Amino acid sequence: MNLRVLLVTVGVAALAACQTPPPPPPPPVVVPQVTPRAPTPPFGASNLTIIPPLGVDGLRRTINRDLGPLETVWHVRAALNVAALSCTGPQYMRLVSDYNAFLANNEKYLRNANNAIISKYRREEGNGYRQVHDRHQTNLYNFWSFSPLRRPFCDQAVQISQRAIVTPEAEMETFGAQALMELEKPFVDFYLAYEGYEKALDAWRVQYAPAQAIDAVDETINTTGLTGGLVDPNAPATVPLMDRQLPASNAAPVVTSPAPVPSATQGTPTETSVPPTGE
Repeated sequence: MNLRVLLVTVGVAALAACQTPPPPPPPPVVVPQVTPRAPTPPFGASNLTIIPPLGVDGLRRTINRDLGPLETVWHVRAALNVAALSCTGPQYMRLVSDYNAFLANNEKYLRNANNAIISKYRREEGNGYRQVHDRHQTNLYNFWSFSPLRRPFCDQAVQISQRAIVTPEAEMETFGAQALMELEKPFVDFYLAYEGYEKALDAWRVQYAPAQAIDAVDETINTTGLTGGLVDPNAPATVPLMDRQLPASNAAPVVTSPAPVPSATQGTPTETSVPPTGE
């Protein structure tokens, strides 16, 4: 009996040895990690842009801060000048004629504003006032010329220009304060969007590029608030063809070369005019 059990056991063991072992379990599925693209600046702006800080009053410390009433109107005039030169398209055709009408309607007011501003620079800066004033004008035009915001700036400017030509001189200060705030709105919105981009970029670096998060350098250039280009403080101040009337045409003229900022001895924008196209 024991022999029979032994033989059966040996036979079962032999059969088991002849069977094919089961295949190994499949390897775990590895899903490749896709790294999303890094966030990019809003409006196609450069990642070298630096935005102005907030002041204690909650306003950005741009070139349009700490202005008197006459300076405020003058900064609005500069914005409309840039818009008349830069904004193209059927919806902006009226900007040139509106700007010229604004100059003509307020010739005396603008002359007094210009003289008062020059006197302020002479009083505060002494013998070097002219260079300081010219540099300020350059930065002012550069501010309004920031190309990523061309479309929203032009949309605001064409609304402001229509009010500018019907505003009486007695209401010019009130108009200037409101107009400057509206003209700056696209820039304020951009600053907020850019801050959001910087935060998103920091978060992306921490998650997907920790080495960048540790070694990232400050990729900013101080451009005095926000400007369309860098200004060499030691270079002579030059700006596009401004502070003068524009050609009475339906399209903004093409400026082929910069012209010097008017000096303190020059008068208001209406004292030098460009003839209409074709003359």
